[in-house]
Amino acid sequence: MSILLRIAWRNLRKQRTKTLIVGLIMVVGIVVLVVGNSLMDSAAAGIEKSYTRNYTGHLMITGSHTGRLTLFGFQDLSAMERSVPHIPDYKEVLEYVRSLPYVESVNPQITTAALLTLDDEPVGVTQLFGIDPVQYQQMFPDNVELVAGEFFRPGEQGVVLNATIVERMERRQGITLQPGDKIVLTGVSVQTGMRIREVPISGIFRFIHSNPQLDMVSFLDPANARDLAGLIVGHTDAADLTEQEQAFLGELDIDSIFESLDSLFVETADDSAFRLEDLFSDPLEPEEPEEVFEESPAIYEEDLGAWHFLLVRLTDERSVERAETDLAAFFEEHNIPAQTSNWLQAAGATAELGYGIKSIFNGIVAVIAVVAVIIIMNTLVISVTERTAEIGTMRAIGAQKSFVWKMILSETLLLTGLSGAIGIALGSIILAVLNVMGIEATNMFFEILYGGKVLKPQLSLSSVLLALGVVVVVGVVASSYPASIVMRMEPVKAMQSE
Repeated sequence: MSILLRIAWRNLRKQRTKTLIVGLIMVVGIVVLVVGNSLMDSAAAGIEKSYTRNYTGHLMITGSHTGRLTLFGFQDLSAMERSVPHIPDYKEVLEYVRSLPYVESVNPQITTAALLTLDDEPVGVTQLFGIDPVQYQQMFPDNVELVAGEFFRPGEQGVVLNATIVERMERRQGITLQPGDKIVLTGVSVQTGMRIREVPISGIFRFIHSNPQLDMVSFLDPANARDLAGLIVGHTDAADLTEQEQAFLGELDIDSIFESLDSLFVETADDSAFRLEDLFSDPLEPEEPEEVFEESPAIYEEDLGAWHFLLVRLTDERSVERAETDLAAFFEEHNIPAQTSNWLQAAGATAELGYGIKSIFNGIVAVIAVVAVIIIMNTLVISVTERTAEIGTMRAIGAQKSFVWKMILSETLLLTGLSGAIGIALGSIILAVLNVMGIEATNMFFEILYGGKVLKPQLSLSSVLLALGVVVVVGVVASSYPASIVMRMEPVKAMQSE
């Protein structure tokens, strides 16, 4: 092996110009692979981190359904034809989820949408998340900034409007909204028809990490959200009656209940009859003091009504598959028609756009790699064919085909290995500089792609492994074709070629 490497190194040094050309092409290709894939891996990690920490959690539990269901509702052609299913047996599901050791926190939500009306004039639209304010702020404490007012308390009615929507209404309609004002919410759907609720504005907020979808979201108390969504709070099953109960109901004549209205009125022996003079009693006359109870501090009571979603954040994202398996087994064992989805499905079109761009970029990189392989292969073909006489002489004095093939392969792998190492080193340096400087998002599109306002890329192990894999594949493929051309020539003819 050492002899082959020495021969390979001598041949590469002998043809310095072609070696530099091929090596430079490979270095550029490896740098593109390392930097490009590390950028996209960092962006993908940023998107996942941003979404799971700020509004999706790691898992989303819903009622059983088909189609693309996100936190914003169905995002397919059937969106207007069906309603979002609620989670059946919510209390039982919630208790099981909280019992799992790898679950950090949970947050229930309802999704709906409404037309905003003020003084009988439409002023805007908003997507609404019906939330428990305590659980939402516990699970996503770092993504909501109150601009004015405050969140409604558990059990209170109220809406917390998105500042982006308020600013748009103020700019277009010339109106000013502030906490304490009342606004009319009108929800319309094929399933529930039109539903109207007048709700006080509790506050105005802004998402710290946002995107076009989140900029349309406001928060609403669960009671009004259920009403606008036409959400059935629960369901009843047929009662199991005993034989005596069935016999009683069978003999009961409903009409007999209303045979006589006299039965509705009975004489009373109560001496405290109504007296007209009581209406004009002396207001200054002292009355019996009423018993006064000290006001006890408010006790948080969790809302166990109907919910569309239960978002789950895990202590470790590596437990996602385990959680999905455990939940699926629980639903099947207890015959609960529910299912889980990952954070990407919950986030909807905006997050999928970032991943779609990553796939497109990977496709472009693959095309560049194929072109580089073709260029390198053509260069090596020329390099090897120019050495036909040398190879023919080696064959004539006893060199086997396998030895010649190993010699050419060693040259190519040595070249690609050196080029790959230089390319990975240069790529790492470029990424380190970009990490220190940071790549700022100049518009909303890049904010979505970066998963935030600034991208700080890091060298990813997958990009290094991919680069090394490309180096090996390029070396084997690029050396096989020119070697096969030379091997088909007779040694005598090869020696006579120039």
